[in-house]
Amino acid sequence: MISMIMMLNQKGDILISRQYRDDVSRAAADSFRLEVIAAKETVGPIKRIENCSFLYTRHLNMYLVALTRSNVNPALVFEYLFQKIKILKAYLGEEFDENSMRNNMTLIYELMDETMDFGYPQNCAVDVLRLYINLGSVKTVDDQEPSELTSQITGAIDWRREGIRHRRNEVYIDVLESVNLLL
Repeated sequence: MISMIMMLNQKGDILISRQYRDDVSRAAADSFRLEVIAAKETVGPIKRIENCSFLYTRHLNMYLVALTRSNVNPALVFEYLFQKIKILKAYLGEEFDENSMRNNMTLIYELMDETMDFGYPQNCAVDVLRLYINLGSVKTVDDQEPSELTSQITGAIDWRREGIRHRRNEVYIDVLESVNLLL
């Protein structure tokens, strides 16, 4: 899946990077800087350099880049990158920049660890992350019921219709035992 996530400024300097797998190195940022950032022509959001795929998007004057050597679903990677920007906007403000990134390094690394595990995107819901990560202030979009948060996290759907109440909740279990003995 995703091997590394980097945030670069408009010059190509690495602001933040988090490596999830060992198949790419930070030297790949140099090749990205030379091939994409230094190039004056407009290229697509996916670039393949030296057997490594770079999937990137921009926010203001920063690049959010995902690196991988494997065959990944680009829609999943871009959805994660856009969700990451949404999360950073919720924690750092709508117009977060390079300075706010540098001032909140521990928060951003904690968000990176919480939203991705070994290169696989995990939980990107701002409401759920707010329960776990309390560094900084989070701008709330709308308040949700706790039951809605539970269904977001677990994906569980209540099998019982609402309003049904019984005097006794009983479960009957038949236990059938058999013993085989060989002498």
